[in-house]
Amino acid sequence: MGVAAVLYALVTLLLGLAQSQEYAGDTITTTLPGVPGAEVAFWKIQDTKAKNNLTLINYINHGRDGKRLVPSNLKRAVIIIHGLNRDPGTYMANMLSALAQVDNKEISTDSVAIVAPFFANGDDKNNGGYPWIDGLPSGQGSYTSALVWKGSQWSAGGNAQYPYKFKNTISSYTCLDQIIQYFDNKSLFPNINQIVVAGHSLGGQTVQRYAAIGKQLGTTTPVSYWVGNPNSYVWLSADRPLSTASCPGYDDYREGYNAFADYPMTYATDLVASGRSSILANFNSKAVNYARGTLDLGDDSSSCAPGTTGANRNERFFNFIKAFTPSCPDPSGRNCDTVDFVVSGHDGGAMMASKAGQARLFKDNFYGNGSRAYDFGYPRQQLGDDPYPDPNLNSSSSAINNNTYAGNMTYYGCWSDQSPRSVDYMAYDGNSNTIEKCTQTCADKGYSIAGVEFGSQCFCGNALGYAATQVIDSSCQTPCPGNSSEICGGGNRLSLFSNGQPVVNGQPGTPETIGAFTYLNCYTEGSSGRALGAKGTSGSFVDLDYCATYCSGYKYFGTEYASECYCGNTLGVGAAVALSGDCSMTCADDATQFCGAGNRLTVYQNYDFVASSSSSTTSSATQTSSSPSSTAVSCPSSDNLVIMSDGKNFTIECGVDHAGGDLTAQSVGSFQECIDACAKNANCVDVSLSGSACYLKSTLGAAVPNGAVWGAKLNIASSSSSTSTSSSSTDSTATITTSSTSMSSTSTASASASPTNINCPSLDGQTITVNGTSFLIECGIDHAGGDLSSLSVGSFYECIQACTRDARCIDVSLSGSACYLKGSLGAAVPNGVWGARAIVSSNPSSSASNTQSSSSTVQSSSTLTSTTSTSAISTALTCPASDGQTITIGGKSFLIECGIDHAAGDLTSMPVSGFNECISNCAANPSCVDVSLRFVFSPPQLYITSSKTHVNTT
Repeated sequence: MGVAAVLYALVTLLLGLAQSQEYAGDTITTTLPGVPGAEVAFWKIQDTKAKNNLTLINYINHGRDGKRLVPSNLKRAVIIIHGLNRDPGTYMANMLSALAQVDNKEISTDSVAIVAPFFANGDDKNNGGYPWIDGLPSGQGSYTSALVWKGSQWSAGGNAQYPYKFKNTISSYTCLDQIIQYFDNKSLFPNINQIVVAGHSLGGQTVQRYAAIGKQLGTTTPVSYWVGNPNSYVWLSADRPLSTASCPGYDDYREGYNAFADYPMTYATDLVASGRSSILANFNSKAVNYARGTLDLGDDSSSCAPGTTGANRNERFFNFIKAFTPSCPDPSGRNCDTVDFVVSGHDGGAMMASKAGQARLFKDNFYGNGSRAYDFGYPRQQLGDDPYPDPNLNSSSSAINNNTYAGNMTYYGCWSDQSPRSVDYMAYDGNSNTIEKCTQTCADKGYSIAGVEFGSQCFCGNALGYAATQVIDSSCQTPCPGNSSEICGGGNRLSLFSNGQPVVNGQPGTPETIGAFTYLNCYTEGSSGRALGAKGTSGSFVDLDYCATYCSGYKYFGTEYASECYCGNTLGVGAAVALSGDCSMTCADDATQFCGAGNRLTVYQNYDFVASSSSSTTSSATQTSSSPSSTAVSCPSSDNLVIMSDGKNFTIECGVDHAGGDLTAQSVGSFQECIDACAKNANCVDVSLSGSACYLKSTLGAAVPNGAVWGAKLNIASSSSSTSTSSSSTDSTATITTSSTSMSSTSTASASASPTNINCPSLDGQTITVNGTSFLIECGIDHAGGDLSSLSVGSFYECIQACTRDARCIDVSLSGSACYLKGSLGAAVPNGVWGARAIVSSNPSSSASNTQSSSSTVQSSSTLTSTTSTSAISTALTCPASDGQTITIGGKSFLIECGIDHAAGDLTSMPVSGFNECISNCAANPSCVDVSLRFVFSPPQLYITSSKTHVNTT
């Protein structure tokens, strides 16, 4: 045999060996489902030292003849990454379907290789994903060379946990590197012109994060990255578009690059160590094809970090490309980004099969000439979202409200709303709300900005809060109840109208020193009483400077809930350091300073403080010998203010003396000392100061005008006369329900009795119904954050009534006479407050007996009749046990559909404790017609949707 023939035979042999790498891994016993047109294959993966070959399980397609692919016929390789469910077979089937729909016969399974890796995790050992032996030492039950990851760490480049011998040495991104390099080998695949790394949902997250830190492989073949509808994006800078105050780990990897090695990560550690600018440069060198389903408004977040970049998948996408603008400097080059809009929900198959999906996955640069399709989906939605514009369509734009309203206000986009509010004055909340009504109301009140939110709410202001951020217009989609053709914001989103460009207040802060005081920290309230309980005051005049002066004779001062100031010489029991970001409310009289938040105090300390003989060393009451001054509590400057002493609130009444009721009189050195004396006397309800003579009173007689008297009246829980005169007739009664395993007993309290009957601790754990809304009494519990507003009330009942009048309110905390309304349930904080949490539950049927009123309304759909009760559900609903049954709550009937998820129509999502609570939340939302409950998260995640008319669990 000649030398040439020998060389030819040798090359052919080596080529054959090399060609089989996708089949060269160890054969792993697996029961992954078969996919027509593809097979399960075993890819040989080398470890970091190019030794100890390991195995990545995957699918790879066949040619049209049903046989394995011919390498020389291939012009394209696509690596498709599965989602959270680790179902590569589904993704392979979707890709084959999309490829079959391409209108170019040369682009087929003969010319396109599709690889769908299986990034198995520990859950797959019990469902046939890979072999496992129980009973072996930790980690050693996986005895083959199959690569297996922990949880979803594969999506961020985490290291495989099995085989145990190679634990934490093989990154999922190393696997992608080797697959790309394999298809880039021109001696094996001489005609491949394009390699695509693609993913949808969690697979899309994988691809975006891989594009950011994936190594510069120096490939001859161009590589592009198709990112389909990820729930979040790794952020390429340390800032975020929305508040990070309540999310301390917002920048930890996999959402940012803090604590990168702790993930743990060994891949690209050198790049990350070189800084964000290097990561951004690496990302910008890649060709990223963004695929955005315009109907995909859902959110699968299991942590707070994604929420700092947007409310849902849609908003996060637009915020990301606003911060890191895609570009296409050379359409035929290797780093041309594209942005495609597809009318689709969170549907990977639909996204792949769309014209945009076909172009990016199969057609762009198919012949190696650099040709690619223009951006798909017009009109565009945001500046910078069209890196490769279609010249025939790019002049079109989304419909924008170009009307001019009262006060010369025009539309300025959709804006975020949060705590603190973007627009602080709520004008009304009503079912007749329209843009015209809100702008007219705000203009009439002298405001230059109007914002409509949640459909029914109208807010007014002259500037926007520091945390306000403009978001994509599609985040505001709620119709106005008074005119359904208009848009009135959305959930925590404002449609904003302004006379000129709205001004956003600057970022506030906490100065290091205020007078003699130095910033200490953000603190929680005390667990039994106030953190600072010596004295206090509240009002629109409060800022850090005022509070420092007011508390000049004390060791500490603290500001809380924007407008409250407290003093003390010790921190109360249970007061603890909180996250600095928790103190996020701006001061009532200075928007450049932080003044605590709900259940949070911005605390300053006077390190030079020395307790004098005339000052108490405790924080229980004020003892001072100083005379009244312009900065102390005095008249007329303090008239009508509420100040606190020894945990009691007093209203200042300058020039008013209540006749009679005298207990005693004493000589004092200040008005504050007079009030302190009353606070320490259990029988005192009022004081009158005349010169240095302080008169303590046990009753409130007639108010007698007397300019020589400074008065202070104790705020006492009042009768029904203290309730709002605007209350409807339904405010006059409250139903109190005592929970029982066999029956529920109810009693009705009149309005005059309710302020004294509804109290703590006597009603702790019981349920009351006010204005048709049921509340669970939680004595001593304060749910952190979520503050909507605060008001002064005369009773616990009045506080709960106020919550029923605010559609956003789901919880209240009463501290003294201060009632805090909350729009979300934070962590339960043991505290001295009286709490009441709204629950969704309708009244028992009038025909039900006491022994039956707690039973569920659960019926077979075949026996549903008009006699269906509307009682609250107490029986736990589960799947598959409840499948096909109909339940009724809040006057709405729901059909249980186990294992069914209706695509798109997402309104919102939230964590819930179970299926019952999931359905109850839908019943309480007028726009909700369907729910899906996923138990992937802890707690389970509820999805509320606005299409279909059933309820289901997945």
